[in-house]
Amino acid sequence: MNTHEMMERFRQFASADLSFIIPNRMHQVSEVLLKTDVVRIILTRYDYRTESLDVDVEVSLPFLPATSGIMSTQEYIDSVITTLEYLKRLIFIGFSLEVLQEEGILIASAALNLETKEYVFKALRPPD
Repeated sequence: MNTHEMMERFRQFASADLSFIIPNRMHQVSEVLLKTDVVRIILTRYDYRTESLDVDVEVSLPFLPATSGIMSTQEYIDSVITTLEYLKRLIFIGFSLEVLQEEGILIASAALNLETKEYVFKALRPPD
């Protein structure tokens, strides 16, 4: 998904009429914006807060390969560095970072509004 498609889906969800959807007990409705092997971006709207919505980026670090060859180890290190650089980019644009230790998942979170600029969506695009 490119930056413009991501922006469009975000804006559609942010401005959609959700009156026909029954929110969960937390009075929220969520949608997965994007999912890859490493990243899942979730949008959440609340009944009581219409000016912005939450964006949670769940990131799992790559698994260490079963083979222990030099190339596979180097590829693993490169993959971890790329993932950490992605998280650093999210922090730079204002996302907070939380670690779920039991699951080994890192979550970057922010509240965004409909006027969110394109550079935010560029930063949200996960590494290839």
